[in-house]
Amino acid sequence: MSIEDVRLFLEKSHKLLILCHSNADPDALGCAIAIRRSLDGKQAIISCDGISKPAKMMLEELGESIGPCPEGFSPDSILIVDTSSPELLGECKRYLDQNASICVIDHHSTTTFNAKAAYREARSSNCELVWDVIGHTDDIVSRKALLAGILADTGHLKFATRETLRTVYEILGEDIIFEEVFAMMKDDLDLSKKIALMKALQRMKVTRVGDFMIIKTKIGAYESFISKNLLAIGADVVVIVNEKKGERIIARAKRSALDRGVDLSKIMKEVGEAYGGDGGGHPPAAGMIGVENYKEATEEIMKRISGILRGH
Repeated sequence: MSIEDVRLFLEKSHKLLILCHSNADPDALGCAIAIRRSLDGKQAIISCDGISKPAKMMLEELGESIGPCPEGFSPDSILIVDTSSPELLGECKRYLDQNASICVIDHHSTTTFNAKAAYREARSSNCELVWDVIGHTDDIVSRKALLAGILADTGHLKFATRETLRTVYEILGEDIIFEEVFAMMKDDLDLSKKIALMKALQRMKVTRVGDFMIIKTKIGAYESFISKNLLAIGADVVVIVNEKKGERIIARAKRSALDRGVDLSKIMKEVGEAYGGDGGGHPPAAGMIGVENYKEATEEIMKRISGILRGH
């Protein structure tokens, strides 16, 4: 299946439901917004089981909003973006029970959706794939949404490839100031974030493997912010359990760990499935949900990461 299959799917859709993974990030919502705005005159609704704080910030800056799926809305088509399995949709998984055709645009290495059309390719961000699909557009909101998604998923371009940079150049055009997009993704350190960071530091456990450092901790919010700061203070890999979301575990890794062979996407997928849940993502950033015993699952993650860093 190809880009043309996806374009034909969207062209034939009249009532489209666009689904993102739970706790949707800027990459997922950037895709959804750009697709929705490209469908002139068609009914398209975006739905997701929760929105991350960076994504809320992006929506506010763009003047966009995402509401609950209206009661009684019966789509003829469902587009799923930046999501590799039904379990990652959270509560929105129930919409898959409707008699609607499914299309997937996803940059993850594996998928379990039974899709009529799909565009899947390994890229640094999902927004790059959506840019390929919708083609060039003069709509500034769509382009800023895609740029914000790319920035978020590439660590402000730290994990960007040459292809990513070419896409960014195309999207920018002559009428978008890149600094304004960076400003959309600002991460001000307010009191609640300070408290969350202090709690994460108090609860952290450090595992040293040779010259590598793995930090494990528990938090209740600000996953992205906390993981970024723990990497900044010296961790090569961070493993975080979100206690408020119960069964959600995320992990982040630096280039130093990736060069040693750590692939968090593979680890989280295998451990997630072994403990009755689901996981996946990318080598430097991945997560899992729905595990039956998150304590044992976390220890297994730590064990696997440590083994790889030791060279076993």
